[in-house]
Amino acid sequence: MNVRTLRRGVLVLAGVATLALAPATVAQAGPEKAPAPSDGIVMVNGAGKTITVPRTVLTQGKSSSAGSSGNGLAGKPADKTKPGGFSADSVIGTDDRVQESDPYGYPWRAIAHLSTNQGGCTGFMLSRDVLVTAGHCVYHGGWVTSYRVAPGKNGSAEPYGSCSGGIADVWTTYNYISTGSVDYDYGLIKLTCDIGNTVGWFGWWYNTGENLVNQYFYVEGYPGDKPYGTNWWDGDYSTQQTATRLFYWNDTAPGQSGSPIYHYNSVTPGLCGGWCVTGIHTTGVWDTAYNSGTRFNPDVMSFINYWVSQP
Repeated sequence: MNVRTLRRGVLVLAGVATLALAPATVAQAGPEKAPAPSDGIVMVNGAGKTITVPRTVLTQGKSSSAGSSGNGLAGKPADKTKPGGFSADSVIGTDDRVQESDPYGYPWRAIAHLSTNQGGCTGFMLSRDVLVTAGHCVYHGGWVTSYRVAPGKNGSAEPYGSCSGGIADVWTTYNYISTGSVDYDYGLIKLTCDIGNTVGWFGWWYNTGENLVNQYFYVEGYPGDKPYGTNWWDGDYSTQQTATRLFYWNDTAPGQSGSPIYHYNSVTPGLCGGWCVTGIHTTGVWDTAYNSGTRFNPDVMSFINYWVSQP
């Protein structure tokens, strides 16, 4: 564990850069009228549609097959020492973020620059047409009404093209809309194209009984304080966990909300092989002195897997 000098700070959403397989029930009522049943997850979008998906009861889940080959362990060095405190942009001590040297290789190209009418974020592919991101990257005091997704973006270069769409494609949950709680800060975009078939997607896993503390994770995305459209990562240790959150030392900045929290192979052996995601980066230094994100769990994956299963 790194030794660091810490002090408390204010809430900083790490996201918007311009801002400090089950049957489902479908309804057209607005999210303010949507029910929040204890036996299901209510998904909402800005077009006024609600879908209720039964809650998964499994204590662990896995997807060991990513959307591309080439899962070799490469390109990420060992831990770095970070003395010092933190700054408002959620760099903890010295800034140890490193620009991605292989943005067109797998799986780094499955991390996407997300630009919306509300600002900039990050997302990552979990299927041919599902981009996972933070909840506040699709709803932040109001719905995102237009977006553009560019996987593998590197400055002005977009070798895999982009997907664009609008308010009907962006989804989060009733719990997030109604509470704004960081415990529910997750969302996704059902893309208008199958760009994941070109760039691939991450594997994923969760285990509700798993101890993720003192594990070495990577957080990688598109920060607004670096040259526009460039991808940066930091590897460091996790420090705390709850059933819904994971806390870590990794440096981030606004624009990196929606970045994958990932690891080489699942922490629980056998659940996922290669580069695998277990959470979504969402939040800067706040009620603890660490950055944090939404941890994958049955509710999060019930939400995501519903859309993965849709045509």
